[in-house]
This record gives sequence, C-alpha cells and structure tokens, in this order.
Amino acid sequence: MTPKPRTWKELPPGITAAHGALVTALREIRECSARTQADIARDAHQEPTTLSNHLNAGRIPDEALLRGFYSVVEKDASGRGPLPHTLEFLLELRIRAKKKHCLCCSVGYPVTTTSPQAKPPQPASHSVKRPDRMRARHLRREARQHAFPISQERAGVPVPRSKGDRHPADAAELTWSETGVVARYLADGRKRDAGFLLWQAGASYSATEIVVAVSSCRAAGLDDAAEAILINVAERTDRQAVLMIAAALDKAGRHGDVTFMLTAAMRAVG
Repeated sequence: MTPKPRTWKELPPGITAAHGALVTALREIRECSARTQADIARDAHQEPTTLSNHLNAGRIPDEALLRGFYSVVEKDASGRGPLPHTLEFLLELRIRAKKKHCLCCSVGYPVTTTSPQAKPPQPASHSVKRPDRMRARHLRREARQHAFPISQERAGVPVPRSKGDRHPADAAELTWSETGVVARYLADGRKRDAGFLLWQAGASYSATEIVVAVSSCRAAGLDDAAEAILINVAERTDRQAVLMIAAALDKAGRHGDVTFMLTAAMRAVG
C-alpha cells in the first residue's frame, strides 16, 4: 500500500536553516508509512503530541526518540525500497540543528531546549602552549555567550590587512558581496542575522567562494566574521571538502587562516 501524501503546515519563520532541514527530512521519512501518526508514535514509545511537535518544528527530538521513530517507519516501509534518508544522516542533521554555528548567534538552540545548567568547557592548561587552539576555544566560548565584539567604526570602514597574510596579486579581486551586509547587521546589533549568513557561507560555499568571503572579511576588518566562516568550514562532515578549502586558502597565501581552520577542525572531530 502506497502512503497517501500529507499536507504539512508551513515551517515557522523563526527556525534556523539547520532545524528546517531536519524537519523536512523527518517529514519525508514519515511519508513512507501508511499508518496513522498515532500508531507510529505508539510503536516508537512516545506520545503522538511529541511526534507531532517534532514534525512541526516545535522541538528538536532527542536522539532516542529520533531512533525510535526511524525504526518504526523503516519496518512499515519494508519491501518498498530504502527510506529517502539514512538514520546517520538524520542524526547528523540533528547535531547541526542543536549546535551553535558561529560567533554571533545561537543557531539551532530554541529557547525550549536550552539547558540552564550548560557551562562552556574550560580549556586545558597545556593549551596555553598552543595559541591557535586557545584562540579557537576562545571563539567558541564567545559564541555561547552571544559575543561578537565589533565597533561601529570597525564595521563601517575597511581596514587593509598586511600583505603577509594574503596573496598580493589576488587581494584586490577578492570581494564578497555579503561583507557589507554582515557589517551592517553587526553594527545594528542584528547578530542572529549576521550569524546565519556566516554559517551559510561556511557550511555550503565552495573552496573558491570561501577564499573570497574570508579575504573580504579580513580586508574589511571583520576578523571575527572571517573566523566564524572558518569554524563552520571546519565542522563540515565532508573532510575532503575541508582539505580542498585548506588547499585553496594556502594557494591564496592565507597561511594563518589555514592554521586556524585546521585547528578548529581537529577540535571538531576530537
């Protein structure tokens, strides 16, 4: 029996891109079962209202609930081919939806799921000898505190970087169209909007586009914005893409950015 397509509610406008991607994937999985949502929820050992909340972006599901939901639908769809998404993919989307993606926003952290007891991890004492790693930890701690220090003057007036940190022949050609938008958002206190642009760049841009975005932010004096992009690149699960971006940055003469990004990547997998 082929499941009848459902009519879903529109996603709330306030959710993040990562959370929206997770909900869309969950809905596509749910479409693979011809049974009622109440039956699916019962067999997955959760309340129907809980499952409905997950499918309508009310909350990000706990891992156990997500696994239970997937297992039930997988059995219902047995014999009709694989589900549109793997469980591993859904779990990865859940992690992205739950984490803070950059320096200036709380992407993926709805108020209802924030734990008041959560404390930022303390850096180990030996990391004092590793300034790049110490810097990455500092930036992540700032992200949890919604800190993105930048003055009005710094946001509005481009500040040239030293030639040692960029390729002299290419520097004048590297202009990211969103640089001014990010600067205005930060100057206006719109940290969440700026954070979304930076997360989107780091999570989806090609190697060439990353070089352009990072170089443009550095040239405009938006160092924290550039490093937010690099942190989001480092958190990509496609490690080959991360290496290609590192190679592109190195070719452009951005050796300091390569070191920073690879340090953040080591922390992301560690």
